[in-house]
Amino acid sequence: MARPREFDQDAVLQKAMELFWEKGYERTSIQDLVKRTGVHRGSLYDTFGDKNQLFLTCLDRFREGNRGHAYTILEEQGPAKDVLWRYFQRLIDVAMSDENGRRGCLIANTAMEMGKVDPVVAFRIEAYTLEMETNFKKFLMRAQQQGELRTKHTVQETARFLLNTRNGLYVLAKIATDRQVLEDAAKVAMSILD
Repeated sequence: MARPREFDQDAVLQKAMELFWEKGYERTSIQDLVKRTGVHRGSLYDTFGDKNQLFLTCLDRFREGNRGHAYTILEEQGPAKDVLWRYFQRLIDVAMSDENGRRGCLIANTAMEMGKVDPVVAFRIEAYTLEMETNFKKFLMRAQQQGELRTKHTVQETARFLLNTRNGLYVLAKIATDRQVLEDAAKVAMSILD
């Protein structure tokens, strides 16, 4: 008869996700995961599968946890430019936070590390990216309906530009020591609403 699990799966997933986020997939060993989570190797395998399966579960957890994150700001009422600026300010707060070690975005980090290497990971990254793009499109369509988006680019093109800006700000925050650097980039991105 199998022994019941003696650990909180949710807490273990959170710790594993944090470790992958800090070190990346390749630099995280099973022994690192055992040490961080406090769960024996066999129990990790029995519960979550191999390292790759655990990583995929962590990516899904990250995606679910970030669904309402800063994107809820894009759903707020008010002038589109004010809403977008609040969104960027929140993103910069998170990206430059020393509390999270300026580790960037797990999805963006994974795209750079494994996007072309693992097709299953690439599929998840693409799905998350399309979800983010959709959030920007909804925001931009609302701005367009309110007469606040007067760009020569399509809503889809503009949403992709904002998505690129979002990812770029996370990467820039890893090396920039001055918040103004990120705010300057965000100000240029906001000019699409001028």
